[in-house]
Amino acid sequence: MRYSFSTGTLYPLPLATSLRLARDLGYDGVELALGPEALYLGEAPLLRAIERIGVPVLSVHPPFTSLPGWPRWPSQRLPRVVRMARALGAELAVTHTLNFYDPDSPRNAHLSQAIRLGHVAGEGRVALTIENSQYTSRLARGHMAYLDHTQRLINYARTRDCGLTYDTCHAGASHEDVLLTGELMRPLLRNVHLNDMTWRDHRPRTHLTPGDGELPLRELLQRLVASGYTGLVTVELHPREIGWWGIGGYRRAERLLGRALAFMRRAVSEAAHPGEPSALAVEPSERG
Repeated sequence: MRYSFSTGTLYPLPLATSLRLARDLGYDGVELALGPEALYLGEAPLLRAIERIGVPVLSVHPPFTSLPGWPRWPSQRLPRVVRMARALGAELAVTHTLNFYDPDSPRNAHLSQAIRLGHVAGEGRVALTIENSQYTSRLARGHMAYLDHTQRLINYARTRDCGLTYDTCHAGASHEDVLLTGELMRPLLRNVHLNDMTWRDHRPRTHLTPGDGELPLRELLQRLVASGYTGLVTVELHPREIGWWGIGGYRRAERLLGRALAFMRRAVSEAAHPGEPSALAVEPSERG
């Protein structure tokens, strides 16, 4: 099991900032959420930062927001994500689902074509993973898209030679059983977005630091250890958790991501050595 965090947490900042933070905290790498630096400056400055700091990009994620020049359709977007992953030496590329309600719809055909093009772009060196969606608003209206159903998503990924990225707060916000969904996805699981969430005024507040919400993330990690999972576990905090940028925002990111890493290590240590006190049980903020 390898620990990562998303550069989306520090989204406006250069990749080098996240790489230095990952190195200093002890993460194994980062998940690059494509932003202006990658899209407009290209791979060269990213490769220089990776080489200089010595921390890898383990996975690549599409942009978090609409950016000028970013294509609208998956058949154009997904190959670009995969090509960037291949160029940076990342092992995984993440794609989201496309909403459709009929498996014979043109939108389904388009997503299937995008996945085929993504496999071609990866040249056998990048694994494609499909991330489960958060369908809270659709559920409230009484209908779910075809790939909102977990078993359909699993079958879809399997028949298209894709793995899965499991976002825990997406599942929790959609009223899914987080542990059961993890067990169902386990055979295809390559990446876990380990994010917490809570409910406020009947609305989900998602992408919180693991341990700060209501989800059984400690037990999920322990079940993954028991199953022999060796893939990525990626913390994906919402930028609002960091607040304003500058030195204060960086220090808050350092504190929250350090706490997330301590949470993950403690859970894994407890699973590997049940009943024994963990040397990793001290939060960064608790060290004297």
